[in-house]
Amino acid sequence: MREVRRKAAALHPDTVVLLSPHAPLLAHRMGVSLASSYEGTLAYFGAPDVVVEAEADEALARQILARAAERELPASATASAGDTLDLDHGSMVPLVYLFGDMENPCRLVVLSFSYLDLQAHVAFGTVVGEAMLEAKHRMLYVASSDLSHRLKPGAPAGFDPRGAEFDQLVADHFTAGDWRGLLAIDPTLVAAAGECGYRSLAVLSGVVAAAQAAGLETKNHLLSYEGPFGVGYLVGEVEIAGEAATETKE
Repeated sequence: MREVRRKAAALHPDTVVLLSPHAPLLAHRMGVSLASSYEGTLAYFGAPDVVVEAEADEALARQILARAAERELPASATASAGDTLDLDHGSMVPLVYLFGDMENPCRLVVLSFSYLDLQAHVAFGTVVGEAMLEAKHRMLYVASSDLSHRLKPGAPAGFDPRGAEFDQLVADHFTAGDWRGLLAIDPTLVAAAGECGYRSLAVLSGVVAAAQAAGLETKNHLLSYEGPFGVGYLVGEVEIAGEAATETKE
């Protein structure tokens, strides 16, 4: 994450678009916050001095929703203009790192996934990617998520040896840039893993597809993987050649 922080600062992004698995969730609709600002702390975790504040990129958020409507893709606002949205820990953890070395303030858009099928999440990611590319200014996309919560006895969701199998498949497919293979993982294995970020990866695959459709080259880099508390943490990046920013998976 320190390496990601260094690279994010070097990109000088104007906007970070972040999907968190713990953002406000609508069961049958993808979520886009139209909030005007964001703030959060890690006080619940005993670190009240760790604070993140950001203004929203309201124009981009509205454009994402408009594009979703054009494609007849179910999506709704999870916060209204004028609101200040409290950042959940799935947003706070990556943003603490990503904002840490940035010299200038960066605007923010927070997204959330749903209980719709994977293809709906891929389609939503494509809409998000197209809106980001059309906006022209410098952006960084963050797919916040955890992998299996069942890697060892005493893990938060209990132990299941298939958790490690799932995580290895995700790491291998991500490293190879094999999004089709990643999305084709057996659903029973996904369920057994007790994950909370597979749909976030599906949205990321759509963002990448939008960049590729625009003629941009993409390359995946696996920066780290570990599971010290029985939860799988993968940090990687999708580098986009050309005028686009770098997309980061946490």
